[in-house]
Amino acid sequence: MDRHIISFEVPTMGIALARLADPSLRNRPVALAPVPTSSRTLLCEVSREARDEGLTAGMPVAQARRLCPPLRLLPPDPVRLRHATRCLYDVAARFAPVWEPWGPGHLYLDLTGTSRLFGPVSDTAARIEREVAGCHGLAGVVGVASTKLVSHIAAGLVAPLELCEVWPGSERAFLAPLPVTALPGLGRFPKSTTLAMLEDLNIATLGELGDVPKPHLELVLGEQGLRLHDWARGLDPSPVLPPPRRSRIEESLALTPDELDEGVILGVLYGGLERLCRELRRQRRLCRRLALTLRHSDQVVVDGSHPLPLATQWEADLFPPLEALFRRRFRRRVRLRSVTLGLEGLVAAEAQLPLFPEAPDSWRARRLALALDRLRARFGDKAISLGRTIRAISPSGSLSPLGRGLG
Repeated sequence: MDRHIISFEVPTMGIALARLADPSLRNRPVALAPVPTSSRTLLCEVSREARDEGLTAGMPVAQARRLCPPLRLLPPDPVRLRHATRCLYDVAARFAPVWEPWGPGHLYLDLTGTSRLFGPVSDTAARIEREVAGCHGLAGVVGVASTKLVSHIAAGLVAPLELCEVWPGSERAFLAPLPVTALPGLGRFPKSTTLAMLEDLNIATLGELGDVPKPHLELVLGEQGLRLHDWARGLDPSPVLPPPRRSRIEESLALTPDELDEGVILGVLYGGLERLCRELRRQRRLCRRLALTLRHSDQVVVDGSHPLPLATQWEADLFPPLEALFRRRFRRRVRLRSVTLGLEGLVAAEAQLPLFPEAPDSWRARRLALALDRLRARFGDKAISLGRTIRAISPSGSLSPLGRGLG
């Protein structure tokens, strides 16, 4: 049976997300660079308009400003990127039995054997593209082929919201006219040593590379020459691997507007902790470490972690150390833009019942948490809220959930 691999990618996803938040950035040169920015800071992502001006990822900021004076520099937003990536994962999970993340906004989906369930693979790929664009506002590109390599190259040849399908058996003919820089790792800046050697050998296209006998390429390039020879002929046996299961769950929350009041921020954290603890109880797992990341309005990020003496899944046990961790890390009197709470070191919950009775206060807090779980499962998360979270969801301190990552 021929494999059917989809390469779905949102080009320059960080910039696409920034343009969703600020439409004035559309149709103008934009680049992402870490903050604080210096002359030697390197660009990590550039828009199509910036590439037309000669800018590339990895170029120093000073050189980029000389080449393109109207360039707009933006800091990366990992919280928004994490949420958007999670949305892509949710879409992929509905269509593909196996899917593999490959960089921000890039997924490989193995749809082999799903034609009787979803129809032709090209139609399924177009449906995924339309759903991501319609529900999340992100314009992606899709390549369909029998290997990961060919599908990735095919996706890079089309514009957003377009699809390129390579039929099984036509991979070599499809790749032959393309330049060797279409292969992964050969088209980056600066020029690689391998690319320089291929230029010295007067090999410019994948067709010419595939025609060179393997022993000759191995003599010049070693083992890499054998790999490049197979790639030039469209041979790539690598499978689509599912994402590894991580022992961590997290939730990222945006504060709208930016917030300085500790009471409001702690209310936001407690609301996120409730949702994470409910997920822990659903998975029957315990947490052994707390992790907290604070992003200020000036893009300064402060993070920290706190180990727990005993693994637990209850809010009453986790919130006191979380509050202490927050007060240790929130030392700058600058407003917060977002917070990310993570529960790490997850282990399976013990099946054995406790030998000794629990303290009355602990017993009541856990019974209350289980009762709230049942109410929210039936009537929704907003059916009932604790008093400490009221200020966090009031108009003076509105809360915007950015997403949850489950391991």
